Amino acid sequence: MPLDAPFRLGPFLVDVHGRLEPGEPGRFPTFHLAWRGCPVHARLDGGWQPGGTTADLLLSAVVGRIPSPAGGDAGHNRTRRNASFAALQGLGSGTDALHLRLLADHRITVEARRAVDLPVSAVDLLTQSTCFLLDLAPYLDVLAEEGVLSEAAGAATAAGIANT
Repeated sequence: MPLDAPFRLGPFLVDVHGRLEPGEPGRFPTFHLAWRGCPVHARLDGGWQPGGTTADLLLSAVVGRIPSPAGGDAGHNRTRRNASFAALQGLGSGTDALHLRLLADHRITVEARRAVDLPVSAVDLLTQSTCFLLDLAPYLDVLAEEGVLSEAAGAATAAGIANT
């Protein structure tokens, strides 16, 4: 039985070719996954308007946590903190495609913004997401060597992809 297109599938509108676009201006589709223990979030954004031809795919991964100077062995924490900042400084000069952010709660995120044409295919979304994960790999390697990967990243519970 053929489907009448376009039709709504969760937060998306699906056209006759199976391509996706946001279903409404105020609700930007998102999906979440975990990769190498890090939670990764993606959403379509960037001023999308109904009938628009492009959107931004915003990708963000929580990759670690800088040790807090408070509590525990202050000398050990200071040493780990300095090593963490040194590792991050070296990573920051890697590529313009990715941006490092240090949040107020000491978490480290790596973010990217990638333009996608609308309507977008699921294959294009997965390709852009996979490229982000591949770009993220060296960051995770260095942060793991420095012991900066956060417990939250190591204990991520997301198992697969979920649309919201």
